[in-house]
Amino acid sequence: MKKLFFTLFVMLPFMAVTSSAQILFDRGDVNGDGNADISDVVALVNIILNGGDAQLTCPDNHHPHMIDLGLPSGTKWACCNVGADKPEAYGGYYAWGETEVKTTYNWNTYNHYDGSSNTCHNIGRDIAGTQYDVAHVKWGGSWVMPSREQINELLNNCTHEWTTVNSVNGRKFTSKTNGGSIFLPAAGERGNSELSNAGGYGDYWSSTLYESYPGESDPRGAVDLYFYSGRVYWDRSCSSSRSVGHSVRPVR
Repeated sequence: MKKLFFTLFVMLPFMAVTSSAQILFDRGDVNGDGNADISDVVALVNIILNGGDAQLTCPDNHHPHMIDLGLPSGTKWACCNVGADKPEAYGGYYAWGETEVKTTYNWNTYNHYDGSSNTCHNIGRDIAGTQYDVAHVKWGGSWVMPSREQINELLNNCTHEWTTVNSVNGRKFTSKTNGGSIFLPAAGERGNSELSNAGGYGDYWSSTLYESYPGESDPRGAVDLYFYSGRVYWDRSCSSSRSVGHSVRPVR
């Protein structure tokens, strides 16, 4: 009897798989990459453990998807940027704490400012999940901007390489544990009315205010993830003016 119960317990997740996924199982290509190999075993385990909601890579055009990178915190990363319709698309550019795109990005057009960069509004040390979080406002649910700690976790638990997807430059981050991956396009940034260095570098907001020193926040800047073909800059070594337009890649 115990053996029968154990067998049913193990088989129940398989019985709950959708008919479309079952077609993939029948031909061995669980992750839909066109091949039947060891990566499909990893994908199958992921489906069982996550109810099919999280994927190892972006599976189709119904964005956004949660991508499982095997991170210790359980954080899942989105497959594409806010405002984008595919992983390699640039999407929208947003000043930190603003939730709409605009034509000009500088201190004069920044909403959270009182005449000088030293008198920025205090909208919180971390704006994830608030009215100032563009990921949460645009996508709803539990989607938020990544915190400094979550980006740090991404870098510590993934390898990353400069690559090209559909003729778009960017960095691919690949999990060290489960092989899941995301692509961050090098979308450049918007300052004043110009788009600068699209294809040359990527600059992604975190939800965290910049700290000049541990515990000492600088009201003028927020932490960002900056990369180009040769290097990635991050954490306290990297911040950007809150008024500049950067990309946003949500997390859940």
